[in-house]
Amino acid sequence: MSAQQTEITSEHTPTCGRVISHDKISSISIVRHLCGLYKAQGRYDEAEEVLGGTMDDFIPALRQDSESAITIVRDLVDLFRDQGKFNRAKEIYQQAVSGLEKTFGRQHFTTLSMVFEFGSFLRKNSQLQEAEEVYVQSLTGIAAGTKNPTLSVLCILNELGVVYAKQRKLNQAVEIYRHAVQGYLKVVGSDHLSTTTAVLNLGAVYKDQGKLKDAARMLNWGLSGLEKAHGIANKRTIETAKQLTALYMRERNLGEAQRVCAKALNGSETTLGKCHEGTLAAVLDMGIIHRDQGQFKESEQMLQRAFDGYQQTNHNLLPLVLNALGTVHALQGNYDKADEEYDWATECLNKKEERDELLNLIVTYNKGNVLQAHGRLEEAEKHCEKALEGFQNFAGHRHLTTMAAVLKLGAIYQEQGKFKEVEDLYRTALRSQEEVSKKLSKDDDNDAALYFQRMSIVY
Repeated sequence: MSAQQTEITSEHTPTCGRVISHDKISSISIVRHLCGLYKAQGRYDEAEEVLGGTMDDFIPALRQDSESAITIVRDLVDLFRDQGKFNRAKEIYQQAVSGLEKTFGRQHFTTLSMVFEFGSFLRKNSQLQEAEEVYVQSLTGIAAGTKNPTLSVLCILNELGVVYAKQRKLNQAVEIYRHAVQGYLKVVGSDHLSTTTAVLNLGAVYKDQGKLKDAARMLNWGLSGLEKAHGIANKRTIETAKQLTALYMRERNLGEAQRVCAKALNGSETTLGKCHEGTLAAVLDMGIIHRDQGQFKESEQMLQRAFDGYQQTNHNLLPLVLNALGTVHALQGNYDKADEEYDWATECLNKKEERDELLNLIVTYNKGNVLQAHGRLEEAEKHCEKALEGFQNFAGHRHLTTMAAVLKLGAIYQEQGKFKEVEDLYRTALRSQEEVSKKLSKDDDNDAALYFQRMSIVY
């Protein structure tokens, strides 16, 4: 070829479309392009026939060009998934895993990567028991006997932990995540994102088990890893900081809650802006933390900022902020201001299409507190009786919210000299403790208790 011809060829190459590397040119490339053409035209049966022919000779195809053969597997899975043919897609994965095991062995990273994909496919389609079986079978004899597991094995361990957690097999999930964390520490070190992910997963399971101190320790570790990897101005970092804040608040570790919440607030302001609802949620948390530490001036400033932001859009959280402001003013003895805010919160709640039943009951309970402080005992009694009945129906007789309302109503009765009513109230409450009257799941029970703790005051 002459120099002139070379220049012309070079000149015109970019106009001919995407350049395909010579080592990617094969019959499988043609098969994939033909399949793409059929799919674009809705000719799924013909696309399946073309791809299926390659799967009939999957093992020879693997030996010739493993990367392209595995790509065909994914193409077929996508094809069947688009048509809602879950079982056919599952069969393709099973065939692929079997072929890879015969060709490369069970411990080869290519085999394990396909196992990971297969299990993930099953999990995402809610086939949790099958996903568990696929992962356990692939790990049998590998993880237990491997002092230095590969990243492929660790990825499967982590994914198995996810499957266990989704099935509420929490003890198994903890054991698997611990193995994964230890393995990642050995293989990639403490600062790697894979280690951080496994640590955060373990923390989530501890939280579900009610082991809040262990959960906080893991989330704190995970948050540190995310900060090193992404900085605080990162969505995942911010969300983890908010979760850790909630844990510390539940434990009443307010100093740590304030430290971590400040990170979430700083990251949200940088990433989302000062007026974004995600930022305002962190502002609200900070206001409540300040309140619970007796820092009323700082609390009021934060809550007023949240109120101003939410009021502009008539946000659903506006009544929650009004209630929180009411608690701050009530704790400072400004009962008139608190009374106004509780009434305003109730008015906002009544206008909402989807009623927040628990918040409505908490506002009613708080209003009863203020009325008692005002000496308006008959009105306080009616509000607390209404709150008590509501908490019993919502959460059951043994829940924190119900018992708080019993104690408050008892105090109001006693202040009026209604000693017989006090005795009957307490005896009824104690008898109800013996009844099985669970209304909420364990998670919802804990969430309702935290919500009440954040949104109410007790004199």
